[in-house]
Amino acid sequence: MSTRTAHNPSAPPAIETRQLRFRWPGQSRTLSFPNIQLQQGEHLFLHGPSGTGKSTLLSMLSGMMVPESGTVDILGQSLGTLKASSRDRFRADHLGVIFQQFNLVPYLSALANVILPCQLSVSRRTKAKPDARAAGVELLGQLAIPEYLWHRNVTDMSIGQQQRVAAARALIGAPEIILADEPTSALDTDNRDRFLDLLLTLADQRHCSVVFVSHDQSLARHFHQQLALENEA
Repeated sequence: MSTRTAHNPSAPPAIETRQLRFRWPGQSRTLSFPNIQLQQGEHLFLHGPSGTGKSTLLSMLSGMMVPESGTVDILGQSLGTLKASSRDRFRADHLGVIFQQFNLVPYLSALANVILPCQLSVSRRTKAKPDARAAGVELLGQLAIPEYLWHRNVTDMSIGQQQRVAAARALIGAPEIILADEPTSALDTDNRDRFLDLLLTLADQRHCSVVFVSHDQSLARHFHQQLALENEA
């Protein structure tokens, strides 16, 4: 289980949102979200039934989508003040995202997938010590990916192995924030708990904040904070 990580009280929160609302084009229903304040190095468990906007909220936190109203501040930077290209650059430099379907590049090897963020971000490449390849190899080893698979296409790997490659890709270069969208939904209980412990342990080593989305409330014990999204009446 993760332990609480000390944070610098003078540092801006990792994530701070206020009065977020979002409406999909052509839909009459507007999603409203509770305010969030997550300190750097802390972990948030986000849960709720389908349709409450968990993935939508993660997309707004990453800057992939823009709220109808309200503010999203990441590491003290207001995403609403940035153009789309600047949000993309900010995300590449500061955020690691683990998608529910992993979104690995199928024609690349496991190692090539892991080091991809370092090719897209000078900041991530600089923080990957001693270099991107060595850092990728270390993460694959820590996440128990056998060495014979490092240079095989990810399509040759099991779902659990692909999931750990996706986690390594998110963690490389020590981004300040990890956003994980139900990455354990396809795993059995033992592998789910093992993966979550590994993810949070590695995040703590790198002082990364984590926002983890799941419908499985039994996972909440691993996290510093919980936030429930509910369907509005």
